[in-house]
Amino acid sequence: MPKYSIVVIDDNQADADNLVKHLQEIDDVGHIEVFYNGVAGAKYLLKNKPDILFLDIEMPDISGLELYTLLPQMDRPALVLVSVHTQFALDGFKLAAVDYLLKPAKYADVTNSFLRCLKVMNVSVNIYTQYELEYYLFEVKDGYSRIVHFKNIIYITSAENYVDIVTREEIITARITMNKVEAIMPKSYFVRIHRGFIVNFRFALEVKGSRLILSEGPQTKLPISKGRKINISGFDQLE
Repeated sequence: MPKYSIVVIDDNQADADNLVKHLQEIDDVGHIEVFYNGVAGAKYLLKNKPDILFLDIEMPDISGLELYTLLPQMDRPALVLVSVHTQFALDGFKLAAVDYLLKPAKYADVTNSFLRCLKVMNVSVNIYTQYELEYYLFEVKDGYSRIVHFKNIIYITSAENYVDIVTREEIITARITMNKVEAIMPKSYFVRIHRGFIVNFRFALEVKGSRLILSEGPQTKLPISKGRKINISGFDQLE
């Protein structure tokens, strides 16, 4: 399998070096160019075309978003934005960013970002170990973004063109499809039991007929579709 070239641009050297350290642990990462200055990074990208770009958003001379728009559209690498904040996420996704990493980046999150970039590049990633995300940046109904940690979610239910994310503290309405949610959820403890419900099985108590009984939540008895009963067969805590 070929090695993939990567450029990292971040004016914070410690953050850039941390990212490079994690990238170097991924087998199929090839040459990595690192720039601690946005202008220098932009000059390099205007002459070279790496496969993937990990790009800091907040830099003094040129922002990451401004830098990326300078690049000819046909020559733009797969983009992963990196920031300590979440408020730029929607702007980033408007630029077709593949992922959005929060600093300090963790190895599992960097690996997931790399895998997502390969998918966008139409590279098969079936041979890779899929690391489970700890959180996801959801676009919520009011037009901003929220980071939601999966461990705090009890269940997710469909709500027309949105989903309701039911956590232990609140219900968050997000602009995302159930199929997309199902694809990003940690498979070790989240299961889709019905067309309209994805459940965190850490809150499951038992199955009674065609109902899943939960330990908490506004709804503690959720329907299980006949065709999805096989989805719950591997969870030892349920009979």
